[in-house]
Amino acid sequence: MSFEVMLTGVGGEGVLTTGVLLARAANLDNYFVRGVQLHGLAQRGGTIPTFVRFGKKEEIFSPGIMQANADLILAFEPLEAIRGTYYANKEKTNFVINDSPYMPIYGNLMNLSYPTKKEVLKRIHPFSKDVFMFKASEIGEKQFGKTLFGNIIIIGFAVGRGLLPLSKESIRKAIKVTVPRSVDLNLMAFELGIKYGKGIEKISD
Repeated sequence: MSFEVMLTGVGGEGVLTTGVLLARAANLDNYFVRGVQLHGLAQRGGTIPTFVRFGKKEEIFSPGIMQANADLILAFEPLEAIRGTYYANKEKTNFVINDSPYMPIYGNLMNLSYPTKKEVLKRIHPFSKDVFMFKASEIGEKQFGKTLFGNIIIIGFAVGRGLLPLSKESIRKAIKVTVPRSVDLNLMAFELGIKYGKGIEKISD
């Protein structure tokens, strides 16, 4: 078995850290792991695609994901989810999207309008097996005091929904190593995400 995850967002959203966390969890689950972080534009507002691939060693030859080959896309910003469709395939790719729009600088300069949630979903559905979109950053700030906790909520959601084949225990261990500051809150955010994914708790609009 091999599994390919794309994480995407903009600078300042913790995309790189979240990718490292998933790679560590996969390693703890005894998978062979490869990945790559395209962080040349990691300044605030720049696009940051990150790839994590794990499975048997003989199945993972390179760190990058080929076109239409992602199993899961975790998008921390809606427009970046649309850009991520290049790597998506309607037969296999699930999306979990943070409904937290960030208007690019050029969009503000040119007075462009940001697409609605309905428009975002319309553009993604032709390339997706299933799509889940909710205000993870808003929940993170409301429940735990910072928007960045939304990233951990999204991971928990993916695990709870059965979209990410990594063990809860390995992810908990990876959280402790990768984000040791506020570790208790991060673990609580992970558990909350699992409950959302399983439908135990309802996600408020």
